[in-house]
Amino acid sequence: MSEPVNASMAEVRMHLADVNDEYRRLREAAERYEDQWLNHLAEQSESEGTEGSVSIEEMAALLRSPG
Repeated sequence: MSEPVNASMAEVRMHLADVNDEYRRLREAAERYEDQWLNHLAEQSESEGTEGSVSIEEMAALLRSPG
């Protein structure tokens, strides 16, 4: 396990905006890739038939639900 990092509040404040911007960028990328993946799964299921299939909305809800 890595050692804790000690920083002054001034140092933290200086980098907080950068961290927040990076978090937003990663979150948007994750959402974009999730949408692409769900679309791929939907297209795949359409090509395999409809028996036992669920809507894209139901699939997204199932994937986002905890546990």
